This record gives sequence, structure tokens and C-alpha cells, in this order.
Amino acid sequence: MLNYIFEAEGKSKAEAEEITLKTLRLEEGDVKFETIEAGKSGFLGITSKKPAIVRAFVSSKDLPAEKIIHGILLTLLKKMGIDAEVVGMGDVDGKIYIEMASPESGILIGKRGNTLDSLQFLLNLMVDSKIRHGRKIILDIESYRDKREMSLVRLGKSIASTVARTGKSRLLEPMNPYERRIIHMALQKDERVFTRSEGNGTYKRVRIISMKDKHKYKDVDKKKESFNEDDAYLE
Repeated sequence: MLNYIFEAEGKSKAEAEEITLKTLRLEEGDVKFETIEAGKSGFLGITSKKPAIVRAFVSSKDLPAEKIIHGILLTLLKKMGIDAEVVGMGDVDGKIYIEMASPESGILIGKRGNTLDSLQFLLNLMVDSKIRHGRKIILDIESYRDKREMSLVRLGKSIASTVARTGKSRLLEPMNPYERRIIHMALQKDERVFTRSEGNGTYKRVRIISMKDKHKYKDVDKKKESFNEDDAYLE
């Protein structure tokens, strides 16, 4: 089965194909091309030239998953109009981590990482689970996720101190499962508070609660593992 992974344009069909091979770091025999637009020259300088456009298809049996993912990601970025490149990719703890670089990193990250999360979700949908051997793809750019994690840990501990002092629970901003898990794990050993996820959908909110109120929550056990199961996985 062939998988569509890339689309390129050039002054000619041959140039578009060459751009594809160079960008994806593939050999000619690895790719099957489909011509979308053959390209046309302008008439007497009056009409504008039309570029040649080709689509690249590869076999998942012949190429490693990383090559296929690389091509699909670059195509998505191009469709978004964002200039970015993949600077690193590898398997970490059973997940495929991809590090990107871009002069437009702020746009690609979006508010609280929403754009980056959306791109990651779309990439996981477009790359068949069999190709990635069931592994989730994690996208990062300029170490944003590491910086975000440190920021969330500081936030969680700061709010926990406030809750412990005042006895009043605090509800944090909506977060995806990965970010909620960071808060839960950061406070799991804090004997003064416990945490819970509230809301519906992917973006729920974490509530930090004083242990003095644990009698109000029947499912808070001694180990304080009070976070929901869906918070332990990155969706």
C-alpha cells in the first residue's frame, strides 16, 4: 500500500521531483510520483507561469516510519504556510519524539501550545497506527514542552502552598491530558493537598484541594493517586 507523504512544486516536473527527494532525503527508487500540474510557460510574457506540482507516494514496507512521518509533517507545515524544519526525531519511552525549529515558532506553538497540540493530533491521525507501530507522535519546537513542564510544576507548587495556607481550593486553567498529568504528578507527594480533574472533553481543569477536605471525596486514597486514568496518557 502506498502512502501519500509530500507535495512539492517547481519550475518543471523534474525540478519538483528533485526538491521532493532532497527535502525528504530519499532516493528516486523510494518514491512514486503523481503529477498534479505539469507546469506551463507564460504566453509572450503576458500570462504568468504556472508551476509544476507533484505528489510523492511511498510504501510503508520499504521505508521506516520516521521517513514517512517526516514527509507528512512537512506537508502539513507547508499547507499551514509555516516555514519550519525537523531537526531531530527518535523513539523515547515508546513514543516518537520530533523536535522542530522555525523562525515562526510562536505562531506554531499558539496560545498555551494549542496550535502545536492540534498539529500533533492531526499528525497522529494522518499516520496510520500500523506504520508507527502503535506509538504516539509527540511534537516539540525549541524545547517548548520542557519549558512548559517546568512552568506548570512551579505553578502547581505555588498554588498548592496557597491552598494549604488558606484551605480554599483553586481551579487551574483548562489543560490537555499531558499538562494535567504534570500537575498531578508534581503534587502527588505533597501531603497538604490532592488534585482532581474537572470538566468534559480533552481540555479539563485541575482543581487543587486541601487535604483537610478529603472527607468530601470518597475516592481519595492514602497514596493520593487521585487523578483520572485519562490524565495518565497524552491524547
